[in-house]
Amino acid sequence: MDLKIDKKIKLIKKRLTQELPGWSSQKKMAVMSINTVTKLAFYPPPNAKLAAVAIILFEEESKLKFFLTRRTSNVDHHKGQISLPGGAKDEGESFKETSLRESQEEIGIDIDLELIGQLTSLYAPVSGFLIHPYVWYSKDRPSTRINENEVESIHDIELNELQDNNTLSTKAINIKGMSVDIPSFKFNSCTSWGATAMILSELKDSLAEI
Repeated sequence: MDLKIDKKIKLIKKRLTQELPGWSSQKKMAVMSINTVTKLAFYPPPNAKLAAVAIILFEEESKLKFFLTRRTSNVDHHKGQISLPGGAKDEGESFKETSLRESQEEIGIDIDLELIGQLTSLYAPVSGFLIHPYVWYSKDRPSTRINENEVESIHDIELNELQDNNTLSTKAINIKGMSVDIPSFKFNSCTSWGATAMILSELKDSLAEI
């Protein structure tokens, strides 16, 4: 293992045990402009659907990377969007178990991963899911296998891309017949926005000093 990567993973793990920026980071990438009224849309209702996602850090060519996926048009929610591996929580399993199971089902991750930490949960008002993000680590790039019903493609994103402010951008989307520019992360191979970008925003800010 590259000693620099080893040290960085230890620092990330330590950082994620400390107080996280939470909403102050998440809201930066919200689709809607946040004020005292629109903020209420992100308060999870008692009947919110439960979900978990996985940020799987791995080492490749002396760089830390993680996976993003492009969802197919067959899925129920966020069709065609760039997402983290994840999905709905099954009865009787923990959120941590959900993030691992969904990573296996969607992109075929079937090796032991080291748990690095957990980010702040986020309610996605469009889909009604309360999402719990977990951060995992693999020494090497895990082999992957796409579930073609759910995943169109897998993208390897360098952590340095996320931490680079030049990646911050906007994306034009159609909301109720109007084209609206929303915050996004423009990575080399894909553009992330919405709930996924809100989750990644907290990771970015949490690791600002690392």
